[in-house]
Formats: sequence, structure tokens, C-alpha cells
Amino acid sequence: MRSRWLPAAALLLTAACNPFLTPPPAVSHLPASYRPSPPAHRGGTLVLGDWEFPQTLDIYSAATEADFRAADLLYARLWGVDPSLQPYPDLVREVPTVENGDVKVAAGGSMTVDVKLLPGLTWSDGQPLTADDIVYTWQAHRSAFGRIEGMERRSDTEVVWSFGSVYAPYLQIGPQFWVLPAHHPQPAEVASGPFELAGREPGHSLTYVANPRYPDGRHGYFAHRAYLDRLVYRIYPSKTALLAGLRAGEADLGFNLSTNDLHDLQGMSRSAPLVFTGLRTEFLNPNHAANTATGQSPPWLDDGAVLEALDRALDRPALTHTELSGQGKPSRALFPSAMGTWVDPSAPGPSRDLAGARKLLDDDGWKPGADGVRQKNGRRLQFQLLAACATQAADQELAILKQQWQEVGAAVDTACQPRSAFFGTTNPDGAFDMTVYSNQWLPDPSAWADFADAGANWNRCRDPELDRRLAAGAATLDRARRQAAYLALQREWLAYHCTITLYEWPEVRQVAETLHNFAPAGGPAVDGWNAADWWLG
Repeated sequence: MRSRWLPAAALLLTAACNPFLTPPPAVSHLPASYRPSPPAHRGGTLVLGDWEFPQTLDIYSAATEADFRAADLLYARLWGVDPSLQPYPDLVREVPTVENGDVKVAAGGSMTVDVKLLPGLTWSDGQPLTADDIVYTWQAHRSAFGRIEGMERRSDTEVVWSFGSVYAPYLQIGPQFWVLPAHHPQPAEVASGPFELAGREPGHSLTYVANPRYPDGRHGYFAHRAYLDRLVYRIYPSKTALLAGLRAGEADLGFNLSTNDLHDLQGMSRSAPLVFTGLRTEFLNPNHAANTATGQSPPWLDDGAVLEALDRALDRPALTHTELSGQGKPSRALFPSAMGTWVDPSAPGPSRDLAGARKLLDDDGWKPGADGVRQKNGRRLQFQLLAACATQAADQELAILKQQWQEVGAAVDTACQPRSAFFGTTNPDGAFDMTVYSNQWLPDPSAWADFADAGANWNRCRDPELDRRLAAGAATLDRARRQAAYLALQREWLAYHCTITLYEWPEVRQVAETLHNFAPAGGPAVDGWNAADWWLG
């Protein structure tokens, strides 16, 4: 259900006081494309501020954003994804495609991908980075690359991946293929990324220095040594302490922040907030089977008009204005807008249609009872909505949704659960009527397959048409055919209501005025994909 590289979470944010009385705060947003400025100064130390200490530097064991951020500085990928979600070569000479001859489909349907390393790459200890390291990484973490059935080493700089059938989203493997050193199995001993680890103080900080061997053999995006000399990843004991450190200028780049912090962040004289949406969406998960905890079926089972009415009754702009200080992007579309041409241009807008929702239920036989709750054939329009108890605002979002649905004649019982139970048993076991949480998606439509795999999913979606469209999109490398398959998928998904999108999540960073070229990417890059380009001045 969750993407491998970033855990899903219902991270519900606290609303500002009287949000409708004030306009959303003015904040900076990412440029449409990445255009790094040349450094006016080289050297210096950049301090990263967070209030969650990374638990591991083994990037394949990372479970939190802090884990990924800390390890991502050390390891380079085969190829990456820039802020416009376009692949770029990192350790490879070229991103493999059908057009350049690196991707081939055999007459029997099997597929190969030819991965060609740049010659002359080295690890931070001076040892060559070769095809042996790619093979070692794959053998050590096969579960992360389950679709790769075989790997043939052809030379020090070339390996060929083999797939039993066409695997259309193969481009998503490169940004998640952090090459590990075969000669140093322990994490963080040597680096291939722009920085190497120089020291750590558990619970307090990690110190990095520029990797002097990073430019070896490189060309293209990052053919230079990191412009900064050092990075210090400083961990504060609480968010309050982090905000104080940012205000005092102790940290140059702040993480683990939310729109609830914008009021404090905007008042800082040495830095400013950067707010952006990417591939993370918040959505509702209706159970399309009986609730295993109660044995009862939710009221929409075999009655599709109910979910359509609940969808139309949602006031998404009001929800994001209240909960996210107006910085989230209300949406009913399946794919995040960052996915560009994959997104259905005819997807319904986020505006509320309360009258239409009421009419749907009227026409479907759901009549208001004496208490205002609709009934049909002796059954009340009543169900439970669950969320993870992530923050104080979990109850607030549930209350907003409950109130909006009350206006259409639905009675909603709301509750939150500890994260361990919510993600560990409640969702996997189908012990719910409806849940709400978010997910960070990979930038390819195939990422939605887990939610519609012939019913093998938390929501118990069972729509053969969804399965057919997903299979069609994954079975061809032809972009036009994939586009057609996933366009039909989106329309069927929204009609079936496998999930119901609420909004695209706003991500918040605090950036010092002196920091240049910080531009978070939308793919599995967290924040440091271009750390070699960062400079202070």
C-alpha cells in the first residue's frame, strides 16, 4: 500500500485561529524548472535543522524522511529525478530508453535494460565504482528490486538487467537504486555522493565533509565537487527548540515543519518559508468489503450512489483553508498535478456540489429520518471514519469531514488509533468502514496498482476494469498507449471510488536567505538530490 521509499502517514495539521478572517500567508514557491546559479562563493558550513534524529544511515533500511535525508547525501543513484520529475543521468552515461537502444523487448516478451556507468567513477576512498557494486547492491537488496530477474555483468562499466516481461515503469528503479560499495559492507564507511560522513554525536548531530572524489568521471548535472565544505545535520530536542534555532540563525535549512508553523516562520529575519506540493496526497479509503471488526458492510457496498454523494458533499477548499492555512491544493483527481501530462485534463474540480449530493441520495432512495440522518430499507446512512492519532489535529480533520457529511444526511462516528495499530492491523485486516491518511507516490501511474490488484489491497477494491487498465499500462513501453490506459484508469477509478482524494499535501522548509540552489525534487530524492550545487553567500 505504501511506496517503498517513504512511509505513508495521516499527518494532520493544526489550523490557525480564525483562518477565514485572514488571507493565506505569502510564501515562496519552487520555480517551474531547475536552473542553478553559479557559486559566487565556495566553501563554508551549512547547518541543517531537524527535531527527529536519523536512526540509520543504511538507505535501504530507512523508514523516515530524516533517515533518507541523512543517507541520501552519502550515496549516488544510477539516475535521478529533477523537480519537474524528468530523469537525469547521475552515475550512468545516459538514462536507458528504447530510443537510445538501451531498452529492448525480445520476441518472446522478455525485456532487458542496459545500464552503462560513466568510466572513472570512484568511491570516497579512491576505490573504483564499477558494475561489481551494482551487482552487489542488487544481490544484497533483491526485495527492493523484485522485478529484476537477472543481472549480467558485461564489463567494469556495464550491466544488463533482465525482466521476464515488459516492465513499463523501469525508469522508477534508477532513482531508488543507490549503489553500495562491495568492498565496504558497513553503512556510511565510504561514499559516492557529494558528501562523506566525518563524525556523529548520537542524538545531537551528524557532520559531513565534501567528498573530494565525487567529480571523478562525472559529466552533466553534477560534474564538480560540492560547493560547500561541510554540512552539519543538527537535531533539536523539540520543534519549539528548532524554531528557536532557526529564529536565532543557528540553522540555515529547517525540516520537519508544517503549515501550522508558517506564522512563526514568516516572522524570521534571516530566512523564509518555502512551501510546495509534490507527489503526496491525502485521501479517503472506503472499505469495499465488510468491516472485519464489526462483520457489517458499510452503506455504500453495492450502492455506488452513496460514495458519489459523499464525494460531492466534500468542501475541499474549506478543508485545506482551515487545516493547512490555505497552502494545500484541493483535489478530486487521482494523480497529483505534479505528474503533468499523466493527469486527466477532464478530472472533476474540487468545488463542492452539496445540492447534487443530496439529489443523488434522494433519487437512490435514501430519505431523511426524524433526526436528519438518511435511511433506506430500514438502514441508516451511518459509518465510522478512522485516522491515525498523529497530532492534536487528527480529531480536527475528522470533525470537519463529519460536519460536512452531516449536511448531506450522513451520521459519521469518528475515532483515531495509534499509528502502530492503524497501519499494522486495522488497514491491512480490513477492520474499518473508512480511513483517511496520505501517501507519497512514485511519479508513475503504475504506483496505484497496489490499491486495485484484484481486491488484494487494504480497501478491498474489486473492479476488473481497474485491473485491466493497470495491466495494459504496465504491459507496453509505448507512451501513447500507456497514456490511453491510464486516462481510462483515472476515470474508472473516480467512478468506482477505490479511493477519494482530498488534497495535495503542502511541504514546508525554512530556507536561509544566504542559501542558493535549494530546490526539493518531487521524486524519491527527499531534499538533497542537488546538494552538490548548494552554496552560501
